[in-house]
Amino acid sequence: MRRRERLLREAYERAGAGPNAAEAVPLAIRDAIDQLVVAHQSNIDLSGEDRLNAVRGSMLRQCPDTVESEELLAVLEEAVFESARWEPPDVIPGVETELDCLKQRGLELAVVSNTGLAPGRRVERALVERGFDRWIDHWIWSDDVLSWKPGRAIFEAALRELGCDADQSAFVGDTPEADILGSRHAGFAASVQVGDKTDSAIQPDIQLSTLAGLTDALEAGGFLSA
Repeated sequence: MRRRERLLREAYERAGAGPNAAEAVPLAIRDAIDQLVVAHQSNIDLSGEDRLNAVRGSMLRQCPDTVESEELLAVLEEAVFESARWEPPDVIPGVETELDCLKQRGLELAVVSNTGLAPGRRVERALVERGFDRWIDHWIWSDDVLSWKPGRAIFEAALRELGCDADQSAFVGDTPEADILGSRHAGFAASVQVGDKTDSAIQPDIQLSTLAGLTDALEAGGFLSA
């Protein structure tokens, strides 16, 4: 966030935004996040362009003397979209081993994820650079399909990409409401909760503390053929 704010502050100051730019930048980012929160309450999401325009519009309202240019808009896009390149997503211990095991079973795998301010395709690029494209066949991002987990539409988009029915699919996630409840409502055959987040009203089919042993647990639960 500090890097994002610095890039925007410097760019808007060069663009004639005036001394108010330093105070306007964090408010503009907050405005964009607030718009996302409102959308997410209805299980929908905003496109990457809408997220960018939320920051842009807020800055113009606060700093009307800004002279927009291609240079300013390029910096705006970098500041809003490129956080995954600056700080690539952490790789959960054991994930490569389990992905190897699942691919050896001939399974199609998809990432189905809600996104932060940065669009999912930028996060995807960071993961591909770390080699995840050798396991992941499809990438479904909330800002692409305009659906926010636990909304049903993002799960249905994943099934269309995978080319299979829900009763042939298992969903693995770390959040009871977004992942477990969402995949259940979409009709997935199995829901797997990984990690320590809990909700007494939402019980997964399989509970794991870590990803280690995921493939074995799916097989033991009858969700994966030996």
